[in-house]
Amino acid sequence: MVSPHSHRSGFSFSDALAAQRLLTPRDLRLVGLLAEHRVLTAHQIARLLFGCDDTAQRRLKLLATRGVLARFRCCIRPGSQEYRYTLGPLGAMIHAADHGLPLPTARTSSEKAFKLSRHPQLDHLLGINEFFTTLAHHARTHPGSELVVWRNEYAAADMCGRMAHPDGYGHWTENGRSVRFFLEYDTGTEQLSRLVDKLHGYRDVATAGLNLPILFVFPGAARRDNFLRTLTGHPTSTSTLTIAATPLPDLDAAGPTVPIWQTPASTIRCRLIDLPVPPAAHTSAA
Repeated sequence: MVSPHSHRSGFSFSDALAAQRLLTPRDLRLVGLLAEHRVLTAHQIARLLFGCDDTAQRRLKLLATRGVLARFRCCIRPGSQEYRYTLGPLGAMIHAADHGLPLPTARTSSEKAFKLSRHPQLDHLLGINEFFTTLAHHARTHPGSELVVWRNEYAAADMCGRMAHPDGYGHWTENGRSVRFFLEYDTGTEQLSRLVDKLHGYRDVATAGLNLPILFVFPGAARRDNFLRTLTGHPTSTSTLTIAATPLPDLDAAGPTVPIWQTPASTIRCRLIDLPVPPAAHTSAA
C-alpha cells in the first residue's frame, strides 16, 4: 500500500513566487534532477547533493511540506521504506518557468506524482537512477573523477535516433581518461532473446556513427552468464559492439567503477574506464 505524503491541493502561482525566494542553489539543482529523472530516494539525493543523510532528510521534509517536492513510500512489514521524492506542485511550476514551458496546475502535478507512486516500472526506474547516483557519489568523493553527463531514457533514445532505446546514457571521466556508454538495466522479466534482439538497434546506431559500449546490469550472476553464453552463439551481435555485463549484487557491493564488467570475449573483468573502445567509435562530445 502506498502512503503519499499529503499536501494541500490549492497551491497557486503566487505560492510558487513566494517559494522560489526560499530555494537555495542546491534546491534548484534537485528540482532539475527530479524534472529530468522523475524520482529519487532520500538516500540517492543525499549522496548526490548532501554531506550526510540527516541533513538531507531535514531539508527534503521541509521542501515537501512547502510543496516544492512530493514524496511517497510503501507500507512494508516489518520496518519501513525510505521515501521516494518527485516534483511537487510548486517545484513543477518553478522548473517550467525556468525552462519556458507551460506552467502545470497543482492538480496536474499531484496526479502525476500519484501515478508515479503506482507505476509498475518504478523499481526499474529507481534501479537506473541508483546506477548513475552511485557514479556521481564516487565522483564527489574521489578527486579526478566526474560524471560529466547523465541522460534519461528519453534523451538517450533521442541520441540514438530512436533506433535503440537505452535505459540511460553516461559520460564518465577518471584521471584524464573518458568513456561514454549506454545502460541497459535488466530486471529479469524479459526473455534473453529479447535482450539480444535489442542489439540490432545498437548496430544500426553504430553504423550511423554513434558506437558506444553498452553496459548490461542483470539481477544475478546466472542470468548474466546465460546472456553472455547466448551472445557467443550470435557472433554478429558482438563483432561491431562492445558489450559488458555485471550482476546487480556485484554492482551493489563494489560500485560500477571497479573491475566487475565482463565482455563476451573474455572471462577477465575490467573497470568501467578500461572498457574496450568499439570499432569506429564516435568521439564527439555530448
